[in-house]
Amino acid sequence: MNVKIGIPKAMSYYLNPVLYDTFFESLGIEVVYSKDTNKKILEDGKRYSIDEDCLASKIYIGHVANLVEREKEENIDYILIPRISYFDKRETVCVKFYAMYDICKNIFDAKFIDLNIDYPQGMTEFNAFVKLGEKLNFKYSKIIKSYMYAKRKEKEDIYIKYKQQIEKLNKYKNDMNILIVAHPYISYDNYLGGNIVKYFRDNKINVCFADVNKYNLNNNRKIKNIDSYLSVSQALYWKYNKNLVNGLIEYMAYVDGIVYLSTFPCGPDALVNDLLMRKLKSKPSINIILDEQEMGAGLYTRLESFLDILEQNNTKKYIKEVG
Repeated sequence: MNVKIGIPKAMSYYLNPVLYDTFFESLGIEVVYSKDTNKKILEDGKRYSIDEDCLASKIYIGHVANLVEREKEENIDYILIPRISYFDKRETVCVKFYAMYDICKNIFDAKFIDLNIDYPQGMTEFNAFVKLGEKLNFKYSKIIKSYMYAKRKEKEDIYIKYKQQIEKLNKYKNDMNILIVAHPYISYDNYLGGNIVKYFRDNKINVCFADVNKYNLNNNRKIKNIDSYLSVSQALYWKYNKNLVNGLIEYMAYVDGIVYLSTFPCGPDALVNDLLMRKLKSKPSINIILDEQEMGAGLYTRLESFLDILEQNNTKKYIKEVG
């Protein structure tokens, strides 16, 4: 069965890239990815979006537009738009994750297929992938085998990344280390967070990421222990932000500075990042909010100033230790 699935390389894709890639590969489905984020994708996303949309969702729509343009030429059968809603009674995600499928269906004339994750409605991740496979006319046994294999590969990938990050921090604990607190679709998109990560690495700074943490080693494990650090744990019900909080707490002792990175005007990030900066003041931090303008001299001036602060802190620490 020759099926081609188009996947937008933005937002939900960066949350589970190995799971998506391996699942479709195991089923024998060819995957066509949208191009890497660029100026055209951003402009297309802005053209199809309302002004109030966050930059991340505008970019996602731009990636969908890229696949729609190539749909006929490359014989794409479906474009996958995951619909991610609730994971638990107190664990939801930004509304854009569960509205994006309907948004794209109303904007574009294309063949879309969804992956509906909504735990309170009985649509666990497992059930969602089974439903997706059935829509593509695969046998139940084949779907189960492909999902279990993909899930195992995803867990292996998460473990390897986590182990490498911990080993790197322990190996270079006397060097300058910073923590990027940002969603994967920001950190690992070269057009968004990629240039910032590159800037630090070019300046011989070790960079680690809050989304790579021990709580990700078991996706079914509820995130705990926030209460001992943040009194607003019960109000903080965005799952992906909870994950970043846990990563931040885990790596605090390892790093010299913290970079909070988000896209304008993300509501959950604006609230949570401001809260974290107010509550956790033991390490220097900077809050960078990316908007639709290309990164220019102003941003790099802020990054240079932040590096100066980190270097001054390290000098004081060295003098104190020697003294």
